[in-house]
Amino acid sequence: MGTNHFNEFRISRRIRAGHRTLQILLSLSLILALNYLAARYFKRFDLTQSGTYSLAAESKAYLRELKEPVDIIITFPDKPEAWELTRIQSDLSKLLREYEAAGIRNGQPFINVEFVDVHRQRKRAQDLVNKYGLQKDNVVIIASGDRIKEIELPELYEAENGQWQSFRGEQVITSAIIEVSSRKFPNIYFLTGHGEMSPGDINALRGLSQLEILLRDRGFKIKTLDLTRQKQVPEDANLVVIPSPQTGLLPAEVEKLRRYMSDRNGRMIITIDPGRRHGMKDLFFDWGVLVEDMAVIDIDPQYRTQSGDLIIRHFADHPISKLLLDYNANAYFGQPRPIRKDPLADEDERLQVNYLAGTSQQSWAERDYRTEDPIEYHKDRDLIGPLSIGIASTRSAGTEIGISIPSGRFVVFGNSDFIANNRFQTYGNYTLFINSVNWALDRSSLLNIPVRPLASYQLIISRNGLLRLIWYFTALPVTVALFGLSIYFIRRH
Repeated sequence: MGTNHFNEFRISRRIRAGHRTLQILLSLSLILALNYLAARYFKRFDLTQSGTYSLAAESKAYLRELKEPVDIIITFPDKPEAWELTRIQSDLSKLLREYEAAGIRNGQPFINVEFVDVHRQRKRAQDLVNKYGLQKDNVVIIASGDRIKEIELPELYEAENGQWQSFRGEQVITSAIIEVSSRKFPNIYFLTGHGEMSPGDINALRGLSQLEILLRDRGFKIKTLDLTRQKQVPEDANLVVIPSPQTGLLPAEVEKLRRYMSDRNGRMIITIDPGRRHGMKDLFFDWGVLVEDMAVIDIDPQYRTQSGDLIIRHFADHPISKLLLDYNANAYFGQPRPIRKDPLADEDERLQVNYLAGTSQQSWAERDYRTEDPIEYHKDRDLIGPLSIGIASTRSAGTEIGISIPSGRFVVFGNSDFIANNRFQTYGNYTLFINSVNWALDRSSLLNIPVRPLASYQLIISRNGLLRLIWYFTALPVTVALFGLSIYFIRRH
């Protein structure tokens, strides 16, 4: 009888052990299944009223079309001391989590986000230098394959009077993702044959090698164009740049450029210095621009550097110059010539001409700058400042059904020194030019993504109200703790 009881107990113990093992296996299977389903099928909800932490539909649509992974690398200190960097790091972290989540398709991540402290992670920082040519910290690198785009902090925010007003990180980052992941490589042709500045030239005063590096790093293909040897502007030309011609273009060359602009939705950027005969009067007239043979003189010491450069502080609210306007940034020019709007441009309803940058109140455009010594302002011959030294114009082409189709884009600056190697590294200079390129190619308005206002909340409370609040939040926990202690001691005794 005792043996039978022992056998029954042993069998019962084995059954219970089997039950426990089965329960553990089932629990592990349930956990693994839930994690698998959560990784492949998940849903995120943004409970904020304004959708602060949700990507726009346009961003999600572009992320769904990605063919290759995109790396987003933020080179911020791990624990930044400046409150601005702390705020930026917080805003970017929240936003990039959404990009990572939206970039997962079939379990594969197409958006990889990495924060790198270049001061502590020296080996990783050196890898970024070798791979992406990183030259500074506190930037955002967007990279896919061999194409990269570098985003600086001011580009992430809209500002007014130097104060951040809204966060435009999604707009900037999605645009950068489109640029680096696009399989189309825009072709930029630099005109040659008239003593123009050359992209391959490393000369400090006349070379554009720094500009070439910047454009190539952003996925542009740089080519040269000699219109005396070609019947027309090449079909694959997305943008034509004429940097500081030293002699006038031939009428046949100008006619080829005019046909490119008017017949083929052309895009062009021209920089032209004082005292140079350009031969492009008809081309400028087509686009509502006056390029007069004058030189800008500025006697305000606040607008000149010790080396004689002109400090440009006034910018228009235009996509090309708005970032400089928002952050009170400066650009540095050599002596420019005035670039004005042609009064006859108002007669063409399809033509829109916008000013970009201007000089100080104490400046004027001198007509006799070649012969007059000393140079003085003459009311009857010269133009009083402030003066425009940069213009952007565009023309829309109407159709019979009333649809307005964007046409060519045309940008002119009255100085070329600001893009030369010795000045191009200045923030305002390269921002002004690269924004001109993006605007001319319509890359600055690819998306309709709204900016996000920076909401701040403030609790105003009186001293008595604060004391009552402290009392309410301390009295209840203390009362519960004392009641629990009293029960504990009563039960012990």
